[in-house]
Amino acid sequence: MTTIDPSRRLAAAVRTQSAAARERTVAPAAAGSPPRAAGRSPCTVSAAMAQRIAALAPQDPDRPRKAVRIYLEAELAREFGAGLLNDPEFPALLDAVQQRLQEDAQTGGAVEALGHLLLAGKVTPA
Repeated sequence: MTTIDPSRRLAAAVRTQSAAARERTVAPAAAGSPPRAAGRSPCTVSAAMAQRIAALAPQDPDRPRKAVRIYLEAELAREFGAGLLNDPEFPALLDAVQQRLQEDAQTGGAVEALGHLLLAGKVTPA
């Protein structure tokens, strides 16, 4: 039996769901290279993500959902550039992406599993 890595499925789903966001955030002239903030590497985003997930209160029943949101934020920033984090519409985009992922029958289970893996420290972003 082949196992399915929830983090890979979720990353693929995020890329699919956010294709329209790329069209809006990347200027047509720079379509081949998404912007990245100076000095902000994917490793920096990963370290910040791990710290934020570790800081979630252990007694919070909403921890898995919050961990997935932090993961989504980091992956979208990595994919489209850290400048996206300053966009006032970014929280609404995160809400929509996370809701859409959780509503889908196949992806919903992977999202839940990913939340638990993130909290256990067993997932590291690409």
